[in-house]
Amino acid sequence: MTRTLLILLLVCCVRAEVAHGQPRTAVLETLPPCNFSASAPNARVGAVVYHFATGAGCIERLDELFHVASVPKIFVAGAYYDWVIRGLASLNTPYVFSRDYYMAGNEDCLTESDIGNTFRSVELVEKMINCSDNPSTWMLMDAIGWGRVNDYVRELGIDGLSPVLPYSEVDRQKLTTLDERWARVPRALASRYFRRGMVGELTPYFNPLPERLTREQFRTANARYFATASSNMATPRALAEYFFMLRAAQLDNPNSPNGLIADRLFNVMLYTQRLFSTQGLRGEVLAGSKNGFDMGIVAEVNVLFEKPGSRLPDALIIVFAQQDDLTVSNVQTPNVNPNSPLNRYLAQLSRRIDYLLYGDAPPSPVVADSRLASLTVQTRANIEACWGSYARANFAESQVSALAACWGSYSARQSFARGDALAMGLVLQGLRGADTRFVFVFTAPDGQRYSYQTDRQYQDSSAIYWYHPLTAAGTWRVDIYLNAQRVYSQTVTVS
Repeated sequence: MTRTLLILLLVCCVRAEVAHGQPRTAVLETLPPCNFSASAPNARVGAVVYHFATGAGCIERLDELFHVASVPKIFVAGAYYDWVIRGLASLNTPYVFSRDYYMAGNEDCLTESDIGNTFRSVELVEKMINCSDNPSTWMLMDAIGWGRVNDYVRELGIDGLSPVLPYSEVDRQKLTTLDERWARVPRALASRYFRRGMVGELTPYFNPLPERLTREQFRTANARYFATASSNMATPRALAEYFFMLRAAQLDNPNSPNGLIADRLFNVMLYTQRLFSTQGLRGEVLAGSKNGFDMGIVAEVNVLFEKPGSRLPDALIIVFAQQDDLTVSNVQTPNVNPNSPLNRYLAQLSRRIDYLLYGDAPPSPVVADSRLASLTVQTRANIEACWGSYARANFAESQVSALAACWGSYSARQSFARGDALAMGLVLQGLRGADTRFVFVFTAPDGQRYSYQTDRQYQDSSAIYWYHPLTAAGTWRVDIYLNAQRVYSQTVTVS
């Protein structure tokens, strides 16, 4: 048998196995169970935690379908990047945000004040992933066609993925479970009513106009929808298979369509703030993330990077949590409130996940970095007193020195009162337009970590202001990481 023929046969076999047996994730079945559901608040949990180099991790309900809310926006991004690679679209295509796409969601990035503004498609993708923006998703899906997005999902050949719908249609379908007349109402009007109770434009469809939904009606609509819906669903294995596939393309052929999609998708995911399941992760790791949340649902997917500048994932964290009874008193509300039960549960779970992946590895030593010119630890009020003029100047580089002088006028502070917010003002220099990714880790007296991830680019000098509420008395520690290297550590006393 010739070498060329052997290669062709191997390629054919691999493609067939990927489509029917998903061999890349077969390694997951050798992992121990996570047992996350045992401590979940009235919820079932599916999970994949996996480190590519060490094989550490665990699985739970690997092949069980979950409603995952906005997580499928990952596939909308993948489909759009695929369209760009094919030369059928551009990342710089301008789109006007019209009232026809205004959904009035409290968590939306595109708000009423943005109506009439133009956004490039690359900006819409970023808003869709980083802010989980529903109008941006709807605009992108309309741009390339809902059918094309779902063709992309089907062509992946991955079992356990359902059709993708924008949330404007999900809102309308939820309302239709209460009254079939909503099926003929334009999606934007249905969303504005469902999310904000807006009825001013509904006179052609209802007489009399509907009253605002009661709490009971809202719960009923969600319960009926999730009992019958077959869209925006996935298994933990399916998401893992997608990331395995993209990662393999990066290794085998980085200039292939999947290799290019992987590089772009992982890059845009890195601009997402750390999710609840990654709160307990150490600062030596950067997380690229996408979340989904709805009534009784939290879904989070994360790709972890241990080497600054790398777009090749070192580990995966996929956690889907779903409450089947949406009438319970502690039902998860569709928001990112840290006190909501599933959000709080995932934040607590994050320390176990960190241990699964990284064990008892101590934090890296503190190493001075010349890019961190100065750092001021103070109350939030004092830091904000200096920050205002810098923000009003649109964060101009020329204002950085004045901001540094203002922060420098405060003496060092190591004690706070419970209820204060520990705030930090960082002055940066010598950035030279490079990736400058910070992770802030606040460790409470009970050992619980709260972490945040941010970045700065394109300016030589800049400043960052960050804070965290001090909710417990005792000794708190704050650690700051610059491009995965610990550059600062301090303890403070809270009384």
